[in-house]
Amino acid sequence: MRPRAIAYLLSAYPDFHETFVAREVEGMRQQGIDLRIYSLKPPPAGAYLYPDHATLVRYLPFLFDGRVIGGLLATLLRHPLRSLKALGWLAGTYASRPKELVKALAIFPKTATIARELEGSDFAVHAHWATIPTSAAVVIQILSGRPFSITAHAWDIYLTGPDELRDKIQRSSGLVTCTGYNVEYLRTLLSAEQQAKVNLNYHGIDMGRMKLTQRQRQPGEPLEVVAVGRLVEQKGFPFLIEAVGLAAKAGQVVNVTLVGDGPMQAELEALAERHGVRERIRFAGRVAHAQTIAAMCAADVLIAPSVIAKNGDRDGIPNVTLEAMACGLPIIGTAVSGIPEVVITGRTGHLVPPENAPAIAEAIAALHQDPVKSREMGANSRALIEQRFVIEKNVGELIDHLGDFHQAGAGGCGCAGH
Repeated sequence: MRPRAIAYLLSAYPDFHETFVAREVEGMRQQGIDLRIYSLKPPPAGAYLYPDHATLVRYLPFLFDGRVIGGLLATLLRHPLRSLKALGWLAGTYASRPKELVKALAIFPKTATIARELEGSDFAVHAHWATIPTSAAVVIQILSGRPFSITAHAWDIYLTGPDELRDKIQRSSGLVTCTGYNVEYLRTLLSAEQQAKVNLNYHGIDMGRMKLTQRQRQPGEPLEVVAVGRLVEQKGFPFLIEAVGLAAKAGQVVNVTLVGDGPMQAELEALAERHGVRERIRFAGRVAHAQTIAAMCAADVLIAPSVIAKNGDRDGIPNVTLEAMACGLPIIGTAVSGIPEVVITGRTGHLVPPENAPAIAEAIAALHQDPVKSREMGANSRALIEQRFVIEKNVGELIDHLGDFHQAGAGGCGCAGH
């Protein structure tokens, strides 16, 4: 049975880098779900993809707020043992990470207040990200017995220790994640009877916000490339820049629009200078979502040169990859994480090994030489999105999963209050 009401727990909603969550929220609304969003910290200014979502968000300040103080005191007085148990769980979970422990303890008062606000309601609790939001959901479960479910994405899976992940999944009534790659990994953490808790749910694309590219590149014209993402290690942009340098040496004219900001910008600009292609790469910075889509529609290909960072961080399926495919672009992507689930060589683009600039340059050359084949692969990309990644279909499947999870959880989660 589908849940009528869902309470989301997020670190911050909305967020510039999490448009996929905003699309999911809008899809839920369109399907009649009563939503309440608890943002554990204030969102950045101007981040709303759907401005009317502001009416759904409940932001709780930290301790210096009457509502939070009242909720905390009421919880401590009514449930002293459960409160100690919840604090003990936080201390045990984050004992080896003092900074994370401070964060977790800091959100305890507002988490207690959320648990109190949800008393007597039929809201199903769902945590986005397996990090602090899921820790908040565990605390709510310990305090009130209310079951919860999880959406896990990418960095939250691979930068969280396996013991912590296992504990959180076992306490939950179920988990969804956005790639088959993640499903396989998470199931390895669980016993055979627990593995069914982990389910695949791809992020959906709001096709009404996508524009189909009208670009018709002719042979001999420059190849226009777009790349989108934070300028951080796991995005692999140094290999893209090196590949553009190799393409230039081979006589191919390639222009790149790199959308995004981050700590590696100066390093990337210097690298472009070293490879002699600084004038070919436009660092566009962070732009609004509509401008990102416009940049995609002005390009011939999106390149997603993702790598696994030294600390283990990695992409899932970059959402910009799905958006570019929805715009009708072929993709050059690396065989990292979930990217091979959508980038199929010769069909939707070219899949190349990670950390391999010559392979990216070879794929660039193939697209440069054959605009007709490039457009054909772009059409295939669009068709794949329409088949498997449309927001209405994928959110409908998510709602069904949450209904199953919370029906199972209501039957007995083995936690406080049952």
